[in-house]
Amino acid sequence: MTSTILEPGAGTRESGRPLDICVFCGAGRSNSQAIVDTARTTGRLIGERGHHLVYGGGGSGLMGEVAWAASESGAAIRGIIPRFLYERERAIAAPVQETHLTDTLHRRKEHMLRCSDVFIALPGGYGTLDEILEVISATYLGRSAKPLILVNTEGFWDGFISLVETLRRYELIAQAGSSAQPVFHSVPSPEAALSLAEQLAVPAA
Repeated sequence: MTSTILEPGAGTRESGRPLDICVFCGAGRSNSQAIVDTARTTGRLIGERGHHLVYGGGGSGLMGEVAWAASESGAAIRGIIPRFLYERERAIAAPVQETHLTDTLHRRKEHMLRCSDVFIALPGGYGTLDEILEVISATYLGRSAKPLILVNTEGFWDGFISLVETLRRYELIAQAGSSAQPVFHSVPSPEAALSLAEQLAVPAA
């Protein structure tokens, strides 16, 4: 990775206008071309619309597709990655970015939640599920008001949405928890995700 390495908490925003958009997605490439295209389009739109990308710091798989497309479209990029993953993946090319190293996966999520204005979730594996549940739990318990948007390419998130409805049906979760806002939104495309992010998110001062 070509990057400026900063410890957690280092670095500040220059302006409150662009959104710091955190994208959660898989480190695997996926065997679906539609999903790969979704990742590329998401990164491209973040750059074209003048926003900043926050992501997991890797250069492989869908994460790499998002980051390279964002970089090619002029976006500033902040990668947040635990040290053990950085050492494992440092030989994999990634675009120029600020790289923030954390001691643990938990610290990585804390840093992502703190420095981002809005979260967009693309298809991914266990790590992506862990990240979106961290945001959902914080919103549900009233500890965060930052929107989470799932990009439901090829119905990828249908099973997750169905599980949430099952939890509601058994009254294991309330409709909105402690927050007045939905704990997540689902949209069909990156274009819809960026438009909704710009509508809902409040840029940091």
